[in-house]
Amino acid sequence: MNTRATSIQDNERIASLDMMRGVALLGILLANSLHFQYGLFLIPGLHDYYPLGTIDRVAESAILFFATASFYTLFSFLFGYGMALLKERLEQRELRFGTVYYRRMFILLFAGLAHYLLIWDGDILITYAIGGFILFLFLRLKERGLLIWSFIILLLMASSIAMPEDESTFTFEDSLAAYSAEEKEVLTSGTYAEVVQFRLTTDPFGMGGWGQLLVTFNAVVAVLGMFLLGAFVARKKWLLTIEENRPFIKKIWWITMLVGFPAKIPHAFMGDSYSYEMLHMTIGGPLVAMFYATSIALLATSPKAQKWLQPLAKVGRLSLTNYLMQSIVFTTLFFGYGIGLFNSIGYFAGALLALGFFLLQVLFSSWWLTRFKMGPFEWVWRAGTYLEIPKLK
Repeated sequence: MNTRATSIQDNERIASLDMMRGVALLGILLANSLHFQYGLFLIPGLHDYYPLGTIDRVAESAILFFATASFYTLFSFLFGYGMALLKERLEQRELRFGTVYYRRMFILLFAGLAHYLLIWDGDILITYAIGGFILFLFLRLKERGLLIWSFIILLLMASSIAMPEDESTFTFEDSLAAYSAEEKEVLTSGTYAEVVQFRLTTDPFGMGGWGQLLVTFNAVVAVLGMFLLGAFVARKKWLLTIEENRPFIKKIWWITMLVGFPAKIPHAFMGDSYSYEMLHMTIGGPLVAMFYATSIALLATSPKAQKWLQPLAKVGRLSLTNYLMQSIVFTTLFFGYGIGLFNSIGYFAGALLALGFFLLQVLFSSWWLTRFKMGPFEWVWRAGTYLEIPKLK
């Protein structure tokens, strides 16, 4: 028996999961295209730039409806699924899971900190790493416990819809508006050093360090529910036996479509109400994420659909590399120290730019995987996780 933990082999990969990762990366880029162009917080009045009029307004609503709050949620589900698989794989070999797992999370945390400080403050890796530390404790639960805690956390997040707006809410929004106005100026004309300095010294929430901790805690709780749901589905092995569970998966597909998309309509098409946004984020986002996941799971059983989805699977295999490259390229395109397109091309052109770049990522991923076993950032992550030099070619 192998007494040393090793990275996953190609024949152990689940194709449908890689396809989901690829689709999630496309959706994340489309959603982030708003923030690369208009700033971290989309404040009404500061990002109302529609050079193409109705076309831009339709593009904005389409991105909010189809992409925002759904694809990073799908990625959260896949993260939890992957960590549950890692635990199972190591324990089957009678290897220590905790040591490998915590190394993996610390490397992800350091990568997130570097991404946040040096590239873009819209990072999700820090949130995933902190949530991953907490997830470790839940992975000791049985299937039923994972599902119950997932529902508890998701329902807790959904309860924010009923919270009324009070004076503190408006004070919070005033702080974000002031921050966004300053951010717009520095990202439009600031040097790289000035952008990093702004990121390090400015308080967007107006509450000091405790405010930042509170926001980070909320973000971790928001992803933890989907982590646990992903871990539960991994334990049930539904994605390994899709044909056997097709009727059940189709029921989930119908429910998530018929409830998830209507929950996103008010925020995407009707206005900026706090309740609309919370309905969109906490109910619409997770349910639509599961609609996308079940759609790909069902399509993956068709040889014809597999052929079309295979390029997305290759993007998904290089998910960390492609995610970081999106940030590097788009901050260079939009921020003042690069090409300087910030707040200047509109929603429709920004979406076309995102789609065009993702197509390049599809081509790059296909080219790369004909020559190498994994992406460059995946190679570093696995080397640190398993304390070995993975075979790259």
